[in-house]
Amino acid sequence: MEDLSPYKDERTLLAVGDDAGVYEHNGTVYLHTVDFITPILNDPYLWGAISTANSLSDIYAMGGIPLTALAVVGFNNCELDLEVFKKVMRGAVDKLREAKTVLLGGHTIDDKEPKFGLAVWGVCPDSKFVSQRGAKPGQVIVLTKPVGTGILIKALKEGILSQEEIEDAIENMLELNDRASKLMIELGATACTDVTGFGLLGHAYNICKNSKVGMRIEFDKVPIYEKAVGLVQKKVYPKGASDNFSFVKNYLKTDLEWWKLLLLSDPVTSGGLLFTIDREKVEYLKEKAMELGVRTWIIGEIIKGRGMTIIN
Repeated sequence: MEDLSPYKDERTLLAVGDDAGVYEHNGTVYLHTVDFITPILNDPYLWGAISTANSLSDIYAMGGIPLTALAVVGFNNCELDLEVFKKVMRGAVDKLREAKTVLLGGHTIDDKEPKFGLAVWGVCPDSKFVSQRGAKPGQVIVLTKPVGTGILIKALKEGILSQEEIEDAIENMLELNDRASKLMIELGATACTDVTGFGLLGHAYNICKNSKVGMRIEFDKVPIYEKAVGLVQKKVYPKGASDNFSFVKNYLKTDLEWWKLLLLSDPVTSGGLLFTIDREKVEYLKEKAMELGVRTWIIGEIIKGRGMTIIN
């Protein structure tokens, strides 16, 4: 996009390369983002709800509040009953109601591979936002949901696991990142992103690149779904995991086994927030996380230099 020199005006605060675009108008700072996914479960209602949580996540990652949404839909009514689409939309509407976000409309195209997501518009309280650009050496790295959903979904599609066996992952994917967003703002997070399709390592690399810092991640401190560990050791994982690893491998310093690196590269759906805070706030993190009902894991630290060091 940089080669195209897209138009920007004096109110464009952030465009291209972060979780959402940031635009100021009459003293108010707004956020814009869009995301959609293909079906991940056999249940259309859950797919609609999870996709909605996934789309809203970029607004929460910037410290914003979602206000309105437009649906983005690919659907083939010659092959799928319209009632299926209605269930998808019911899941979306229910999740938007939970997020107090208004669905204003949307756009549908005829597509053999179903897709669903949202373009979301939000606002920044006090006109402040958090980007991927503020990480500082010495800070700790916090994650708010486990990784490995892509591997579990792959196993589900191949009939290796049943939907009942991944209920904990489904519950986490359905969970909005609104409380996690409040947590990271309360703690004065200086950099934040959400962990989704690029995997933990891909999104961590974006913070490193945009903040011009290095990062050290401890594998044993990263929350991972137990079933995902066994599956990847049996070489059950989506192509996206290997693609993500290929993207970041030249920026890694590590002796980790291949399967551990693939777990960290797993293409997550509706994952948690990944943010950086000052080390002296760790005790307050535990207190505030408990108060808000947000699970947190400290998985590493920001260091000087470039690239990412991954240790056991």
